[in-house]
Amino acid sequence: MRLGIIADDLTGANDTGVQFAKRGARTLVPLDWHNLGSLARSADVLVLNTNSRPVSPRVAAQRARLAAEALRRAGVDAVYKKIDSTFRGNIGHELEAILDVFPASVTILSPTFPPAGRAVRDGTLLVDGVPVHRTSVGRDPVTPVRESHLPTLLGRQMRRPVHTLCLSSLRGPVGRLARIVREWQAGTPGVVVADAVTPGDLDRLARLIAREDLFRVTAGSAGLAMAIGGVVTWPRRSGHRRPHLTAPVLLVVGSPNPMSQAQVVRIEEEGRAAVIRAALAKVVADGDRYRRELERIVKRASVELEAGRDTVLTLAQPAAPSSGQRMLPPSASKAISEFLGQAAERVSREVRPGGLLLCGGDIAIAVCSALGARAIELQGEVEPGVPWGHLVGGDLAGLPVVTKAGGFGKPETFGRVLRYFRPRTRIIP
Repeated sequence: MRLGIIADDLTGANDTGVQFAKRGARTLVPLDWHNLGSLARSADVLVLNTNSRPVSPRVAAQRARLAAEALRRAGVDAVYKKIDSTFRGNIGHELEAILDVFPASVTILSPTFPPAGRAVRDGTLLVDGVPVHRTSVGRDPVTPVRESHLPTLLGRQMRRPVHTLCLSSLRGPVGRLARIVREWQAGTPGVVVADAVTPGDLDRLARLIAREDLFRVTAGSAGLAMAIGGVVTWPRRSGHRRPHLTAPVLLVVGSPNPMSQAQVVRIEEEGRAAVIRAALAKVVADGDRYRRELERIVKRASVELEAGRDTVLTLAQPAAPSSGQRMLPPSASKAISEFLGQAAERVSREVRPGGLLLCGGDIAIAVCSALGARAIELQGEVEPGVPWGHLVGGDLAGLPVVTKAGGFGKPETFGRVLRYFRPRTRIIP
């Protein structure tokens, strides 16, 4: 089976695609998928990023449809719609558009991702046991989630019927579960929001998808993708060796998520990296202030990398804002991505890093595009939700790159990434 994945941001595309790369599938994430060409012919799994999470529902649906049509032309057999594990974005609108291109009688959907504390019980999405709309996700400055009951939320976004598969049915007798699904198949094509709490629940869903041949379109986070990877046979390729880097790593962190900021603070306090913070007021300014700040950041980062120190490019902002306070205005996101993308490109050309760590989907796109890369070929994971691969194309082709969504991981995650690639790195005095 050749599989296509459609994600609404680059970090989500990577953390899902890598689940199949680990199983032996050659998995490519093109940065521009409108003309796939040779990339389509050489991939077992094609992962397309529509970059549509913060846009209007109409635009998101349009991009999802175009991505589905591109996958159909590339000859894929099935589509996995990658969704955010906290349900941010235009999930129902995009899924409708994909199903118009790849009709399916039943589409199983599950955002559950146990390593990050995401679970669905009685149709309600929980983050560490708390309904998602009561967490910081409900106050997200760009894509807040204000409804935790997923059938209700999807029902507002889709014209197809939405069903609920409760935990007791999922964990019950296989024959009874099959009858429930076949009843749905006999009716109007629809979407099934599946309860799932544990990795075992996701494995049950994957086996159900395999037994009932429901691969045509499925939807979920990296958790369900991991489970599906275990029931699909892929050509076994040579094992991926993690690189041991001698040159320092450049970390580019644009996400305002408190977890990302905590990760920066942790490696700074431990002396594992030099942290260079750009002033937000200058980043979003025009003309000389922007250029002077860019020159300052590039010069400082180049000096640190030249000295052999892992280096972080980020923004000066509170590490732990008070409840309800916006860390960054939504209108600043494009300027931030462009600034950090330009800074990373100029630094990388002056002092080639051993690898990159890119935090935040927009930042990852900006940096990879600035470096002229055509795609990322996924290889493996540093830890769940933190994939790594190599750049394909551009002047830095072959460079190891790690991508991470803003809210993923623990405070020590950045330190783990640095130790993964540079186990003998010295602590900064």
